[in-house]
Order: sequence, then C-alpha cells, then structure tokens
Amino acid sequence: MPEIENADTVIPMVIVGACLLLMFVTWLFTRSSRDDAATALAAQAPIVGQTRVTQAQLGQWHREHGETVKEWIENHEIVLKRISDGGLSIDLSADLAAGHDSLSDAIDQAIAKHPAPQMRAQLSALVLASRNTIDSLRRSNWTNAESEHLAYLEYRDTWLDRLRQFATAESEVHQLQTMGNDSELPSWLDRKESSPG
Repeated sequence: MPEIENADTVIPMVIVGACLLLMFVTWLFTRSSRDDAATALAAQAPIVGQTRVTQAQLGQWHREHGETVKEWIENHEIVLKRISDGGLSIDLSADLAAGHDSLSDAIDQAIAKHPAPQMRAQLSALVLASRNTIDSLRRSNWTNAESEHLAYLEYRDTWLDRLRQFATAESEVHQLQTMGNDSELPSWLDRKESSPG
C-alpha cells in the first residue's frame, strides 16, 4: 500500500480519482441523452430506399410531368437522328441543343418534383446523360459520347416503361411503344463505317 502521508503520492491519486469520477458522471448524463437524440433523429429523417410513395402520388406526378419526360426523350432522339442523318456534316455548335434548352426548365422541375428519390435520381441520370452526349458530340469526344449515349439508352428504356405504365389513351401507349425500338447504332457510333475524329 502506498504511503498516504506523502504529498507526492496523494495529489496524483486525488487527480486520477477525480477524473474517474468526472468520467463516470459524464457517462451517466450523456448516455440517456444520446439515446434520446438518436431515437429522435431516426424518427424525423426518412431512410433512403424506404420512403413510401403511393400509387396516387406517382399518378399525379405522371399527369403533371409525364409529357415533359416524353418530350425530352423525343427531342433527344430527333437530335441524334439529325446528327446520324447529317453524317456529322451539320453544324455541331449551332442549334444542336436548342430543343433541350427550351425544355430544360420543365424537365428540371419534373426531376425536382418527383416523389420517389430513386426514380428522381434515375430521371436526373437520364437527362444528364443526354446533355453530356450532346456536349461530347459538340467537342468531338466520340468515346465519351458513346459511353454517355449508352447510359442514356439504359435510363431511357426504364423511363419509357414507366411512361407506358401510366399512359391512359391507347394511342399514347402505341406511340410510346414505337419510341426507342430502333436498335440500329447511330452513324456517329458505327465504327465500321466511319473513323472517329
């Protein structure tokens, strides 16, 4: 047992004892408040991927914004067809993205108002891939244009299926079924016919 009468021993033991007591008291007070805070945060914040979106909310969004998505896809397909048909002889810096520019505010609003976070992210990726395809073509970056176009096609097919799901008129369903059925590579991607660059 250490000497209690010696001040060199007593002072460090008192300091260590006081620190241990302070740590214990702090632990007691913060333990309960931390659990309460974690419970409160979990109750407030929705967990990504578990957000509940009703069929009615999706239907409402499609009535308000489905036409905008369809117009964006149609416009992008028209731009790509013009590029393919023109054999890249068209002026890439002129009005290549004029349709995209005119629909830009509406599609951005449609993205922002989508009730389902995952679908909102996919729609955002579709729009970004189509914009990047056009931008890459303007810069004559064929490799990037190809990868962006392939990403666009993947998201386009997903969104065409969603639009078909909420289409009401038979003519609208037929029009959406014919969209995107062209499996032919655009001429600017067909490496057999033309060399990039």
